[in-house]
Amino acid sequence: MGLINLRENGAFASFENISMMQDITSVTPITLDFCGSEQCAPGFGYGPAVRPVYILHVIVSGCGILKTAGETFSLKKGQAFLIYPGEENYYEADRERPWRYMWIGFHGFHAEEMMRRAGFSHDCPVIRCHELDRIVECMEAMLRMSDLTYVKELSRMSELYALLSILSSDNPGEERANRQGDLNHQYVQTAVNLLTSSYGTPIRVADVAKTIGISRNYLDSVFKREMGVSPKEFLMNFRMEKATALLAQTDNPIGVIASEVGYSDPMTFSKIFRARFGMSPSSFREASRKEHEIRT
Repeated sequence: MGLINLRENGAFASFENISMMQDITSVTPITLDFCGSEQCAPGFGYGPAVRPVYILHVIVSGCGILKTAGETFSLKKGQAFLIYPGEENYYEADRERPWRYMWIGFHGFHAEEMMRRAGFSHDCPVIRCHELDRIVECMEAMLRMSDLTYVKELSRMSELYALLSILSSDNPGEERANRQGDLNHQYVQTAVNLLTSSYGTPIRVADVAKTIGISRNYLDSVFKREMGVSPKEFLMNFRMEKATALLAQTDNPIGVIASEVGYSDPMTFSKIFRARFGMSPSSFREASRKEHEIRT
């Protein structure tokens, strides 16, 4: 991909075509695309428009308005507003005290979560910047490093992460309220991934908990709260679902199927299967094939 260097109002861009950014949003955690700074003329407006990436504006002086999702926000120095990709918006500088703002454009699959942690939401895309001077310093540093070299790119990304850290620190309530819940969700998702990818082995829930780095009891608690069943029950149910598919779709012996879904002892497998479905594996296979014959 060829790169160009855009220097308009102190802005830079790292892609030839901004529309191309959407193609890689799903694989990039977060990437800085452009930034800039402008002292707006009285009454200067932009939009209505829909942008393909996130654009964060930080108001350095003056005031103006933002119109989005049927709401109008009056903004002033020390506030920031976020433009979400795909949402129509319009913003305009005040006629008496037109704002000067700085902006950054970015994309990536972590962008939404990072903006939420900073305090932004689709309903209220405006926050107060308690560390305005530090935020401005980060954005000015990005503008100074506009050359499209590998080293400058790393430096710009460093400043971007520093800015995101400041914004998140400005919003400690949201961070505290969600930190443990996010962590627990991550534990559960990791456990689900481990269990569903290793169901054909003699994996134990205790081993999963140890791999994650939490106790078995704690994993049981958060897993059941989110999934409605314990990890042990989840694993058994998943194995049984795989077993029913193998019984209906293959001619493999019961002992082979038992091994394929993680049971070394066919008798143990048959006992659990009967308790789960009210019939033996061989009876289930026979019934499923008769049903298939009737349907065809």
